[in-house]
Amino acid sequence: MLSPGNVVERYEVERELGGGGMARVYKVRHVALGSVHALKVLDPELVGNAELRARFLDEGRIQARLRHPNILVITDVVVAPGVAGLVMDYLEGESLDKYLANVKQPPSPDEVRDIFRQVLAAMEFAHQHGVIHRDLKPSNIFLEQVHGRRVVRVLDFGIAKVSDKLSDAEGRPVARPGSRMGTPQYMSPEQIRSAEEVTVRSDIFSLGVTLYELATAQPCFQGESDAAIMEKIVRGEFVSPDVVHPGLAPGLRTAILRAMALEPERRFASCGEFAAALVEEAPAPVRAATPLRVPVTRAPVAAPRVREPEPDGNEPTFVPRPAPVQAPAARVVEARPAPVRLAEPKPAAPLEKRAPKLAKKPAPPPSEEAEAEQEEAPPRGKPWRWVLLFALAGLVALFGSALIGMLSGGSAPSAPKGGAPVTRPGGSPGTRSR
Repeated sequence: MLSPGNVVERYEVERELGGGGMARVYKVRHVALGSVHALKVLDPELVGNAELRARFLDEGRIQARLRHPNILVITDVVVAPGVAGLVMDYLEGESLDKYLANVKQPPSPDEVRDIFRQVLAAMEFAHQHGVIHRDLKPSNIFLEQVHGRRVVRVLDFGIAKVSDKLSDAEGRPVARPGSRMGTPQYMSPEQIRSAEEVTVRSDIFSLGVTLYELATAQPCFQGESDAAIMEKIVRGEFVSPDVVHPGLAPGLRTAILRAMALEPERRFASCGEFAAALVEEAPAPVRAATPLRVPVTRAPVAAPRVREPEPDGNEPTFVPRPAPVQAPAARVVEARPAPVRLAEPKPAAPLEKRAPKLAKKPAPPPSEEAEAEQEEAPPRGKPWRWVLLFALAGLVALFGSALIGMLSGGSAPSAPKGGAPVTRPGGSPGTRSR
């Protein structure tokens, strides 16, 4: 066990950061460069175990080849008497299991997706390079703050299973398949049965269990012993995540259950497919970031909707008055009494047409009695009836005057001519005065 001030090759120990199981982690500083790093050393009691020592050093070789923003970078390997260590980037933050231990309620769906998409990006890269992690769990996921942004790193490829895709400088595989290993609560059913059955979909099962815990803030599989826990995993016995967290987004529930399917062929085929399911489940605000393609100039600014403005009582309104000024009904009543043909017999129409021609001759004024009756009798009904009455009265008066004139003109005597005798009052005819 190292203490502050100890120097391991080129690195001076400043303080212990934590550890457990097979190794412990220290904060160290490079003696010549002054740079700060993290040093992970194998437990002194295990250094003598050649198999464990080789597997531990394999982790460094694997991670040194996996250069990805979401995978912790191994920068150096330290081998000294009684010490086997891996030098890596020093991270400021906390592991996912510590983060979940401090939360009072499950993280929001957006936060869950932000964290887990980075985990899936790291593992998609590792799988493409032939590396199967085999020990994915919250304690191997680190949350770092970089310039105010959360960056997720995947750690601890110590028990990873690799293919021939990843080899050392001499072309030899950097690790062996190994035996059954992992953390019981996060192992896949096939990983429990046999290490030879472990595939990419085994990591996806472990990621599904990890996502379950991240989304609900509760572990998925619990039991009195590792054997009891593994029995539940093989049988697929666990509480649905939406029961543990009723507010869980439906898309997250669907992704978790698919990733944790008992049969590997029913799970996501890759971490990329897993990540795509999380993106598709994201809410509308993600898609709503696309701006609308409607130009502002097309808005009806110069042509507002037709609406009468309401006058405030102080200023005149310049809105023209509506149609009553030119209402067709008013013109029909005054100029052409169309209803006459509907209510009166047709013979009345010629009288109405002839009346204006007769009106050119001077007609005697109506009698005083007719005027009195006209003033006393209020107009009832429609005004055209009075027009007809006056026209008829005018015709009667006109014909009467003409008849009287004709009779008086026929009986009048003609004037005397030349030597017609003149009758004087008091005299006799034929008498001429001297």
